[in-house]
Amino acid sequence: MITLTSSEKGHLTLRIRGDLISTQAPEVRAEIFQIFESEGREGLKWDTLRLDMAAATMLDSVGLNLLVTLLKRVQKRNARMQIVYSCSNVLRTIKFTRLDKHIEMIKV
Repeated sequence: MITLTSSEKGHLTLRIRGDLISTQAPEVRAEIFQIFESEGREGLKWDTLRLDMAAATMLDSVGLNLLVTLLKRVQKRNARMQIVYSCSNVLRTIKFTRLDKHIEMIKV
C-alpha cells in the first residue's frame, strides 16, 4: 500500500496506492509507522513529509483520522506535511475538515 519514493533534500515522500478508507487505513498506518521507525534507525533527516495520494479518489473518516495522527507526529518533529492529490473529492474532504489550513495541498 505504501511506497517510499524518496528521502532526499529534506523530503520524505510516501506514495499511497489507492484510497485512504477504513478497509485500508490500518495497513497504511502500520506501513507508514514502520517506515518512520526504520528512518529513525537509519538516521534519515527530513523536514517535510509528502504523502503522494494522486491515486486516491476517496478519503473517509478513518483516513482523515490517520492524516491527523500523521500531522501531529510531523508537527512534534517541527516539520511540515504536504499532500499530493489529483481528485477533487480528496481535496473537498480535506477542506471540509479544514485540514488544508495545516497541510499544504499540491494538485497534479
